[in-house]
Amino acid sequence: MTKGRSRSRQVSTRRVVSTRPVSRVRPNALAIAGIVLALSATLVFAPVRHFDFVTYDDFDFVVNNPHVNTGLTLVNLSWAFANPYSATGGPLTWLSHMLDVQMFGLDSGPHHLTSLAIHISNALLLLVLLTTMTGALGRSLCVATLFAVHPLHVESVAWVAERKDVLSTLFWLLTIGAYVAYVRRPTVRRYVGVIALFTMGLMSKPMVVTLPFTLLLLDLWPLRRWEPDLGWRLAAPLVREKIPLFALAAVATLLTFAAQQQIGAVADFGTLPLSVRVSNAAVSYVAYIAKMFWPVNLVPFYPYRESLSPYLVFTSFSIVAILTSAAVVVARQLPWMTVGWLWYVGTLVPVIGIVQIGGHAMADRFSYVPLVGLFIVLVWAGASLLNSDGTAMKTAACVAIPMIAACMFASRAQVRHWQSGLTLWQHAIAVDPANARAHANLGVSFDRDGRRDEAVREYRSALLIDANLADTHNNLALALAAEGRRSEALRHYQEALRVRPSYPNAHTNLANLLDEEGRTEEAIAHYREAIRLDPENTLARLNLAVAFARAGQVEHAIPLLEQLLEHDPTSESARRLLDQMKRERGQKPQ
Repeated sequence: MTKGRSRSRQVSTRRVVSTRPVSRVRPNALAIAGIVLALSATLVFAPVRHFDFVTYDDFDFVVNNPHVNTGLTLVNLSWAFANPYSATGGPLTWLSHMLDVQMFGLDSGPHHLTSLAIHISNALLLLVLLTTMTGALGRSLCVATLFAVHPLHVESVAWVAERKDVLSTLFWLLTIGAYVAYVRRPTVRRYVGVIALFTMGLMSKPMVVTLPFTLLLLDLWPLRRWEPDLGWRLAAPLVREKIPLFALAAVATLLTFAAQQQIGAVADFGTLPLSVRVSNAAVSYVAYIAKMFWPVNLVPFYPYRESLSPYLVFTSFSIVAILTSAAVVVARQLPWMTVGWLWYVGTLVPVIGIVQIGGHAMADRFSYVPLVGLFIVLVWAGASLLNSDGTAMKTAACVAIPMIAACMFASRAQVRHWQSGLTLWQHAIAVDPANARAHANLGVSFDRDGRRDEAVREYRSALLIDANLADTHNNLALALAAEGRRSEALRHYQEALRVRPSYPNAHTNLANLLDEEGRTEEAIAHYREAIRLDPENTLARLNLAVAFARAGQVEHAIPLLEQLLEHDPTSESARRLLDQMKRERGQKPQ
């Protein structure tokens, strides 16, 4: 390519992928590094092949989800793209779960191994991409290995329901690979490939909306498509180049927000003021860094703390502000520091809690992609310090190997907690006895094992800590009703609906209880509300039809059963009941 005539032209068309040619890295060396990396991750996560599903979305998303547990069908494929949860979990993630069921049934081991295989693929891709872009095999291997074996990443790998994390990251890294290929030889076809892979990432998990921003960082380093000392305005062509990607990210953001609102997962500002959210975000940025260096007491759910110390909030804000300012200032001398830190800060934005989804303050799984930025800073800074005093490569290895070995040891211990719902939530309670969600989910685990008394105890413990857990009120009411304690059960169903009026399962369960007590009209009202809130609630439709029949309103029951069979043609209970009603009315059964 010929040089441009002007300085700005020279910068905007620069296609240098790395200051170090890839040819300096021997293919054999890269292959050996990849084998070492894959073996390290396998050694840490191999026990998951014996693990069960856990009582934390696994049963709701996979085991008890009729659209997933029946495998790949045309109806299920349509549902994967059309249901309200698709914008939050991603249709490609649903399809991956369906494919697992199609191939392995509901044997939990292969489901875990699929997630592990994707995670190892992500680590290998990260190794190849960093080596390709920087020519630094040793540093790239260190970053990729930290990514593969760090304890904060155990949650993303060992939790089946978090398949969206590893799958979306696979497309994140493939998109970067396609972008590097485009930078080397820009063509429309290659750019379309970037867009296609980014779209698939968005269809796996919307958190990848920050990828266009990350590509701009990579333009600075290691692709070096522009230089900060020549003026930030010269980056404008690179921003314009990514407008289609930013547009896709904006659409995905709007769809995700609308979907989260529809399912009631977004906390309003009356519940959590903006000042509280911003304070929690600053503290969380620093907490993730602390956990990166000292990954202990890791649990699946960190309760939201509204009463944060003003000193802690101020200190956290100061740390984030100082490090961000420093990263910008050193962009010319230490571009890897700028890119690594801004990668960390930027990729955490969608899940840092300004828009609060759920009741957690932070989550280990949210660090899966962001920590790559910090690993880059840590490894490149360490290498620079060692090189500055002439330290040999062997000394560098003596520093890196114990650090990675410590991560592997800690991760192996953390993996064991994910063996089952019981082990997971017992560990969480041991870490924090005041964790209401841990008590509630341990109760669900006991319930599934038939240990109802212990389940009731844990449900009550959870509600003593936090009386506004709608699903826990509902689960406690179910357990009490099964023991014949109807009045207590009724009170907890009503409490569940006080906390969350748009809770279809609580409406259905309350209606069941009312119907059993002969309060048919009240039951019918709650069944109707459950169906309005969740049109695919087949249990509510079936029980409402039964209630109508009991009330002598067969003319209302028959259309309900016909609609139910349209949604679920395999429902033998609905078919038998419909045939019986039609015969009684002198009609021909189906």
